[in-house]
Amino acid sequence: MISDPQFTEAGIDDRQIRVQSLGQLITTENQGQFEKLLRGISWSGVVEITDWSLYAIEALIKVCADENLSLTLKHEARFFMPIHFPQGKMLKSFAKALIAGNL
Repeated sequence: MISDPQFTEAGIDDRQIRVQSLGQLITTENQGQFEKLLRGISWSGVVEITDWSLYAIEALIKVCADENLSLTLKHEARFFMPIHFPQGKMLKSFAKALIAGNL
């Protein structure tokens, strides 16, 4: 298989780093666009969400639930490895609990 220079392992890591930086800036107005961006990345490993807005965390959880992804979320010193991500009404509650440290 010939590797595509646009999708090298380093390129994927660079995109993940950029998205992780954007997570702090997401608002309700641009949450949908951020969700589309998240869907375009092959996620694996740990995603640092410490400084992310609630809207960015909700978008990531929705993508994980919709695509049945298995990710580890890191918020401050805590790591979360959900077996299944919540959907619907539980999504916002789960995101708020992550931020508040109530899980």
